[in-house]
Amino acid sequence: MKLTEYLHDQLKFLNDQMNSAKKDKDETMQYLVDSKITEVKLILEALQKGIIDEA
Repeated sequence: MKLTEYLHDQLKFLNDQMNSAKKDKDETMQYLVDSKITEVKLILEALQKGIIDEA
């Protein structure tokens, strides 16, 4: 599996977790999941810009 595919899968999982946390009104989980979503998006952005290599 390529890194970008893995990261997109992680974003889908994290979005599902965020929806669940919002439904449960769990602010701590929302904060934690949001920070992970930001982290994954930054890695994807670095890949797209060529800052890091997918190899």
